[in-house]
Amino acid sequence: MKRFLLLAITWLTQSVGWAQDLNWNTYPEGELTNTYTNIGNIPVNATVDITGSTSSFSLDYPRPVTSGLELNANFPTNGDCISVKITFSQPVSNLNFNLLDIDRIDGDSQYQDQVTVTGSNAGTPVNPAIGSAVTNTVSGNTITGINSTVNNAVNSINFSSPVTEVTIQYCAGPEWVDPKKQFIYISNFGWDDAPVLPVRLASFSGKRVENQLLLGWQTTFESNSAYFVVERSTDAQAFEAIGRVTSRGFSESMQTYGFTDEAPLKGTNYYRLRQVDRDGRFEYSKILGLTFDAAGFYFEVRALDRGQIEVQTNAPDPAFALVNLQGMPNLGRVEKVNATRYLLHVNQAGLATPALKIVQMRTNQFKYSKKILLN
Repeated sequence: MKRFLLLAITWLTQSVGWAQDLNWNTYPEGELTNTYTNIGNIPVNATVDITGSTSSFSLDYPRPVTSGLELNANFPTNGDCISVKITFSQPVSNLNFNLLDIDRIDGDSQYQDQVTVTGSNAGTPVNPAIGSAVTNTVSGNTITGINSTVNNAVNSINFSSPVTEVTIQYCAGPEWVDPKKQFIYISNFGWDDAPVLPVRLASFSGKRVENQLLLGWQTTFESNSAYFVVERSTDAQAFEAIGRVTSRGFSESMQTYGFTDEAPLKGTNYYRLRQVDRDGRFEYSKILGLTFDAAGFYFEVRALDRGQIEVQTNAPDPAFALVNLQGMPNLGRVEKVNATRYLLHVNQAGLATPALKIVQMRTNQFKYSKKILLN
């Protein structure tokens, strides 16, 4: 898997874990629109549309050259702009490219390059990280030429969040004077070959309210997401779907969802979410165990990071044990956080391999147990 990086004006090929590339060398000279189809190992289409002061283009521009796509224009006044918009058929992750030769000339041809780079994911703005160069200054998303002491100076562009659209607006800057030719280059695009997962799940929890179990979860990122399937099990192994919740679809902010199991089973109910995107890809959440008991006690178990298990219960004076499926003890110590919340710390033997564990709780009147998967 390869992508191309530009050092000065020489292209070097390196194997760096990339497989997707938009390569400008096949761009048709002088055309204002073009579509690239089935780019990379995970096929993506990319449509290029060029608008604005396109009558300012020199003959047969834009055109592909060694440095990328060359935009050579003779702007009539300062503030005139050409916009290059690239639209992807699905979100691409960690998009990288370079902009070259953004500068300003003092002397016979007193032009000034000014370039603004923006992005979005299905309409949600995504801002890039822009590298600096000695021939220009960077303010927010805008690069403005200040001198021309270096030929083909490079400003690197990186979108760390997925994008479906990128716009590069090339303008005659505010200190432009003479209506003479000025130009910049857009290098080839590269992005990760891994698919963008539909959802980044921040939390998944539940509680009993009267005769129902209420589930809630939050996401911090969604891309091309379609819906959540809520699945339930009595043994944490065989699950069945009991409900479906439509997702936001595209979001980079916190989203909150909920589902009510109106007919929970007596004993321990295990839940998981199947997160499905619009292309059919999916992934599962961690398993959540909730106890439903007619006596009114609850016993909720959740796996945390770093060898900890959270237990929430309103049972009086609970005693805990943790064993593996062979009955070997795996509990290190119990930490009481408050009146209804406890942390069970797993001993080193219990952390040796990912496996199902059994959390046991005893009170004066009841005995409970739940299976939980520790990763």
